[in-house]
Amino acid sequence: MKKFEFPNGILLEEIEEGLLVRQGDEAYVARDWCLTAPVIELVETAMAAGLHWMIRTDHPRRNARWPNRRGVVYLAFSPSEHQQWALAIDTIRPVSGDFGHGVFNGKYHEQFLALGLPLTFEKRNKGAGHLVVAREHVLPTLAALRGFDHRVLDLGRTERSHAGFATEYDIQRAILNQWADTPFATRHAVVQDEYPVDGGLNSRRIDVLAQDPQSGDWLVIEIKRAEANADAVRQVEDYLLALGQKDEFAFGKLNGVLIAERISATVREAAQSAGIAAYEIEWPVTLRRVA
Repeated sequence: MKKFEFPNGILLEEIEEGLLVRQGDEAYVARDWCLTAPVIELVETAMAAGLHWMIRTDHPRRNARWPNRRGVVYLAFSPSEHQQWALAIDTIRPVSGDFGHGVFNGKYHEQFLALGLPLTFEKRNKGAGHLVVAREHVLPTLAALRGFDHRVLDLGRTERSHAGFATEYDIQRAILNQWADTPFATRHAVVQDEYPVDGGLNSRRIDVLAQDPQSGDWLVIEIKRAEANADAVRQVEDYLLALGQKDEFAFGKLNGVLIAERISATVREAAQSAGIAAYEIEWPVTLRRVA
């Protein structure tokens, strides 16, 4: 089987199921990937851009790591062991062994704009977005990351210089920055923001996923700017149902939370009926439970 060593203790090895990615004492299988010249160039370019981690503290999740041979479908890169991912690629062309388009973390958006790179963006999703870049732009975009400030990937993000929430992302950022001041912090710790429910580029994403380290109970938080409607309640219900079907959520209770600036009496009743907690939020982070 072919192997290739990279900086920072990264070793890629072809196995029957795909590409075994090792870093230190951890490993995972990137399913259906193979060790080809384009893949080696991709990893080398990511390393040169300062993305020295392919296995992070909580990503991939523990139950997806080696010796689980199903693994995951992507290769992902981060500037440090504890920061969020900077680039994820979960497409591979088996015939040529080439990789497909890449997804860059939307928190780089302002830095991409400053370098005049927005034309490489094919799509932006909810909130900060996920910046989908065509195959031919992946390596040039990675090269541009050499001059980026990777601190934007930290959960503790820069505060806005003015009062008020302009986007759902602003609410999400405020909650994460001031988690200790929320009513959830007494029991729960943040696991991940923008948690993918389904996997893949177009996955539904949970705004904030948290867990009680003592009981193992989970908290699924959905955020809406301005007024939440009944669809928001159904969205939380769908997330809870989807997670309940995953092995990694088999232990611990799944609880849903809806946060919005305004929640009508009708939506409050719907949330209460569904067993979902509802909170109205005021700037900067004042949460008042309404259901």
